[in-house]
Amino acid sequence: MNHRDAFLANGGDAGARILARDWRSHPLGALQDWPASLRMSLGMVLGSSFPSFIAWSDALFIFHNDAYTSMLGNKAATALGTPLSELWPEAWDTLAPLTRRVLDGEALFFENFQVTIERKGYPEQGWFTFSYSPLRDETGNVAGLLCTVVEVTDKMLALARHKEAEERYALCLEASGNIGTWAYELDTGATFVDEQFARVFRVDAGLARAGTELERFTDMMHPDDRPRVVAAIEHAIATDTLYDIEYRIPQQSREDVWVNARGKVFRDIRTGRARFAGVAVDITERKNAELARLESQRIASAALQREVENRRRLDVLLDAAPVGIVYVDAQGGLLAANAANRAIWGEHPGAEHLGEYGDWKGWWPAGSPRAGQPLALDDWPVARVLRGENLSGDIVEIEPFGAAGTRRTILIRMAAMRNEQGEIVGAVAANMDISAQVEAERAMRDSEARFRSITNLIPQLIWSADASGTNDYLNTRWSEYTGLSVQELAGHGWVKIVHPDDLPALREAWARSLATGAPYEVEHRQLHHSGEYRWVLNRALPVRGEDGSAVRWMGAVTDIHDKKRSEEELKAAARRKDEFLAMLAHELRNPLAPISSAAQLLGHVAADENRVRQASEIIGRQVRHLTGLVDDLLDVSRVTRGLVELQRERVDLKAAMASAVEQARPLVESRRHRLDQAMDAAPAWVDGDRIRLVQVIANLLNNAAKYTPQGGAIALSLEVGASHAAISVRDNGIGIDPALLPHMFELFTQAERTPDRAQGGLGLGLALVKSLVGLHGGSVEAHSAGPGMGSLFRIVLPLAQPVRAPSSAHGAQLEQGAVAGRHIMIVDDNADAAQSLADILRALGNEVAVAHDPRRALAMAQQDWPEVFILDIGLPDIDGYALARQLRAMAAQRAGAGPALYLALTGYGQAHDKVLSKAAGFDRHFVKPVDLAALLAALAEAPQA
Repeated sequence: MNHRDAFLANGGDAGARILARDWRSHPLGALQDWPASLRMSLGMVLGSSFPSFIAWSDALFIFHNDAYTSMLGNKAATALGTPLSELWPEAWDTLAPLTRRVLDGEALFFENFQVTIERKGYPEQGWFTFSYSPLRDETGNVAGLLCTVVEVTDKMLALARHKEAEERYALCLEASGNIGTWAYELDTGATFVDEQFARVFRVDAGLARAGTELERFTDMMHPDDRPRVVAAIEHAIATDTLYDIEYRIPQQSREDVWVNARGKVFRDIRTGRARFAGVAVDITERKNAELARLESQRIASAALQREVENRRRLDVLLDAAPVGIVYVDAQGGLLAANAANRAIWGEHPGAEHLGEYGDWKGWWPAGSPRAGQPLALDDWPVARVLRGENLSGDIVEIEPFGAAGTRRTILIRMAAMRNEQGEIVGAVAANMDISAQVEAERAMRDSEARFRSITNLIPQLIWSADASGTNDYLNTRWSEYTGLSVQELAGHGWVKIVHPDDLPALREAWARSLATGAPYEVEHRQLHHSGEYRWVLNRALPVRGEDGSAVRWMGAVTDIHDKKRSEEELKAAARRKDEFLAMLAHELRNPLAPISSAAQLLGHVAADENRVRQASEIIGRQVRHLTGLVDDLLDVSRVTRGLVELQRERVDLKAAMASAVEQARPLVESRRHRLDQAMDAAPAWVDGDRIRLVQVIANLLNNAAKYTPQGGAIALSLEVGASHAAISVRDNGIGIDPALLPHMFELFTQAERTPDRAQGGLGLGLALVKSLVGLHGGSVEAHSAGPGMGSLFRIVLPLAQPVRAPSSAHGAQLEQGAVAGRHIMIVDDNADAAQSLADILRALGNEVAVAHDPRRALAMAQQDWPEVFILDIGLPDIDGYALARQLRAMAAQRAGAGPALYLALTGYGQAHDKVLSKAAGFDRHFVKPVDLAALLAALAEAPQA
């Protein structure tokens, strides 16, 4: 794998398969030719643990990560690089319009999206929550799409089964005429019963629905049955077993009503609350059946009358019932329907048998295996019950008669009516309009799904707590961040991942927010799955109830570790900058003081040649020192901005090291150090800039001399390997503090000054060394056992093929006589600078004219044309660039004007300044103060008249 394929490094199995495949025959072409935007997007998807894929180009070629593989089923083997339309052809009619919208720049998000797919060899319904986002190339155009997806099929099917079970249970109760229901809330002690149960126990129906004490009902039981019933209730609650008991209820008629009560402890899957609930069936008739049979003849006429009265009461009861009730005969003929049923279905026509149910419009509801399909005649619950099926209830969508286009969701509970021989003679159905409930449940599920999807998508660690401060929700980011499960962190489990030093303040801030309801915000350290404690920002806001009190807290934890570390690094950098500025001021004032003194002395000892020479030497030395400081600053500026261009050639490292020793020798000898050299016998040639390499080595030698007390030992060595050469500079000086060692090659970094240090500095040298060595493809490192233990600096450079050493004739110095007899014009508005340079050149035997104004220079050149022009750049009225152009134009027009040499002498020494001078026609560019040897070498090239 090369660096261009690094985006596949952490791509898991999918990344390995992409890397292993030969893509040259694919429409996207070879892997190395893929656009940067595709490579970047693919690297992001492969590195994600969330199921994702990208579809690239108009053909929408698929690239997915490992987390998405499980959703592909048997398509996983061929999915990579396959167009989306070919991967999911069975769903393409649904997906195509969506992908077109995304390619037009629109981002889409879908929750619980149902689609029919074939991934196991047969069609199946699947539900997915996913987002489509456009991917753009380097020009900003949409080049593909990104999909993040979660399959929610199992969840949707589980919710449907749970809801169907609840609805079947409710339908069973509502369809019965002699069953009452009861529920005892374990956490509050309140008991709720329906109207039939309340009527048996002689309890007000309104009070029963609102809730009353359990004792109110147990006290009404027959005294002989009461202890047994209470014990059975307690046992069922304690052991979570079935409660099934029969008991009597004395009535005002002095006749006992026999009741069979059945129930158990249920837990609400949404709230977790427990209740003891069940049904109570009036079994008095069964108990009195034998007596009834004995007296049946005697009371036949009375029974018939009661039957008529019961039917009349039943009719009244049916019309008063809040649910729709329907009776049918054995053939499905409609016998009776109450008002509530007509309100649900409209004014439906009468049917004499099942074959006439074709006018009834119904569909299987969403969430069912046959969702959206119309109900056939045999699908209706009445037909199934009459066939002998045992149904607890069905949910269907219907279109009421007289309300075309209207849809209602109803719960149908159906029970067969049998004769004494067990034959089905009819059926009764209870219908309940649950449209509002279904919509509310759907909205609640959608809201909860959106909330969880959003919290699991964002990078923050989301949490919530109840009013008491107990954590009751954590998003999946917690597990990813800490490596612990959500169950381990729930409640108060988060305490164990907080840094012990931060925990007291964190608890205090949390307690204060809980007590006052004020927003919660605190920074603390939290354990990361890597084992490191990282800084996080923990914030929370209260969710307030109608009375304004906090009923819940919603919070987020954000990792700010890198931000905190950056702030600390910025503070450290600012501190180093301030120290550098103070050092710069100190270092610049040091040479200015003797220069000022020497300049003042010259004004008083002009006649004393010896004193004048001493003052001149002082000024020269300090000017060279100032020049070195400025050169260091400019060197670092050029290197750090990438403006340095190496003048590469084959360089003998041994010769470069010898030159560096010559440069450093004055300082080494002045401090009475011993310098030992050890050179490997093998040749050591590198491709590089000889001047810069000498500068690097000399810098390290000077540092060793500065930071080693007088009379110390310095060792310079060269080791040559098969492909690299290593230059080492070792000293027995003041050493390096371990805290400073990692920052040695940063700008402005300096060790503490000691009284023994004779030379100052700006903390730029080692930064310059590292940058220049890096430009040569090498590396530099520093080692020290600590303060007082000396230091070792080691440079490693790649070797080039050896060549024969260049001729040394090129380095012969110019004789002064080689630059005599030139006609030179100096143009500089600084009179002192122009006059001092003119005196030196005249002393060497040249004819020198001086002009301080550009227009004066043009007039003088018109009268007497020189061979060399030395021009300042920052001139008044006409700058040096324009003056050079005018002089060259004058030479072309002036008779007798021969060729001339144009030299720029200026304080501007940046790379772009040299480019401008070359464009203006200058032959050479010198920076003040000028290197006289270099200037004389340039003058030797001037044409002579």
